[in-house]
Amino acid sequence: MVRALACLVLLASACAPASEPQRSPKPNEVQVFEPAGQEDKWTYTPNMIGVAKGTTVTFVNRGKEFHTVTSDDAGRPFDLSLNTNQTGTILFEKVGTFSYHCGVHPQMKGIVKVCDGVCP
Repeated sequence: MVRALACLVLLASACAPASEPQRSPKPNEVQVFEPAGQEDKWTYTPNMIGVAKGTTVTFVNRGKEFHTVTSDDAGRPFDLSLNTNQTGTILFEKVGTFSYHCGVHPQMKGIVKVCDGVCP
């Protein structure tokens, strides 16, 4: 009986869907996060990052879809296109709060807070 139960547990775990590996972002890095089969939960991680003025932020797309990092500000000061397995950077030279979204997947939103020195 115990042996049969152990076989069922092993079989169930072998059939469970594999979760996507989540890598921790490096300092000053934002990653696209696409949970499999849950497009409504696609996002940027972290979705808010604080950096010092003059910092370059790296955006990484290890997902399976094309994404953008598009400024919400008028005049669109940045609009970065990221194909699968592509990385792009944006230099933030002004203090302020810069919100952005994915132009293809509008539920994906993020914020870069730029401080004069280290952000609290």
